[in-house]
Amino acid sequence: MKYRKQISIILFCLYIAAVAFLCFMQGEQLPELPKTWFGIPADKVAHALMFFPFTILGYLSFTSEENTTFQKTVILVILIAVGWGMAYATESIQRLLGYRAYEISDMKADLIGLTAGAFFSGLLIIFSLKKIK
Repeated sequence: MKYRKQISIILFCLYIAAVAFLCFMQGEQLPELPKTWFGIPADKVAHALMFFPFTILGYLSFTSEENTTFQKTVILVILIAVGWGMAYATESIQRLLGYRAYEISDMKADLIGLTAGAFFSGLLIIFSLKKIK
């Protein structure tokens, strides 16, 4: 537990770098995906999965056991807002690149993954409350 915070921050930074790499690399460098996964366009599933860890890794990086429930909740809300901004920014930057396209459906998939990760992070807050009692 002594190095949890440092490891979480390093993982969070590596994760952000990986998302940026995947969002901005040229299309022919991207791995080939099947057209659909369970009837959902595979690229949308990939976007959701790519943004799912954002709030979880951010929560682990920026909270500690000393934080109150209110502080943890505020951090989670800030992470959600920053994650939404990141989803918007990545799609907006892709619009400026000649080799990528801006797709509102990609941003929606990013937000679905982000929201699912935020829900999971909320569960971490709830279970930490039960651990205190």
